[in-house]
Amino acid sequence: MVEIKIQSIDLICEHISVLFEQYWFQEDIVNIQKLLLKKIPEHTIKEFTRGADRENIRFLWLGAEFILNFDYYSQSCWFSSQDEISTIKIPLLYNLLMTNTFKKS
Repeated sequence: MVEIKIQSIDLICEHISVLFEQYWFQEDIVNIQKLLLKKIPEHTIKEFTRGADRENIRFLWLGAEFILNFDYYSQSCWFSSQDEISTIKIPLLYNLLMTNTFKKS
């Protein structure tokens, strides 16, 4: 299995988009979600939803509820918020992901 590496993380309106350096398969989603969620300390996974080409992981962080979304066919990965109150914390989540992904050594 090829190691999946993050190419970029972008804050776009109220979503956080994640692009990877290489093409990934639906079978890789488990490893990709672990890669991303380990960058978010003290989160709690609430629910997994698996579909034919989409997977979602609902989790809690800082009292807010977020969803990590994957769409295999479009090669899309993004974080979204569950509600308006959680949307306020999207920039905090973005900053945390950026800091924990692109640390200068």
